[in-house]
Amino acid sequence: MKRRASDRGPLCWLALRAGQFWDFVDKRDIDKHAVMVVVVLGTIRLTEWAMKFTDLHGTESGTDIGLKVAAVLAPWTLIASPAIKWYFDARPNG
Repeated sequence: MKRRASDRGPLCWLALRAGQFWDFVDKRDIDKHAVMVVVVLGTIRLTEWAMKFTDLHGTESGTDIGLKVAAVLAPWTLIASPAIKWYFDARPNG
């Protein structure tokens, strides 16, 4: 990397280190793995919540419980599905 004479000072040093850190993260796909961990943990938490919700509201009709659970899980599915597709599309074939 060629440096200019004006590339001195703490901000330039910080920018260089940030770029090196991002190169490290990008080469190892750490960002992709972190997104997948968040999606999986969110799915686990929501599934646990849904199970507890159905246990606590056993006196309501199944339709009411199902609609309430679906109202919470449907938006999450709209977030999780593209994230999972992005993760598997980003993986190298092999």
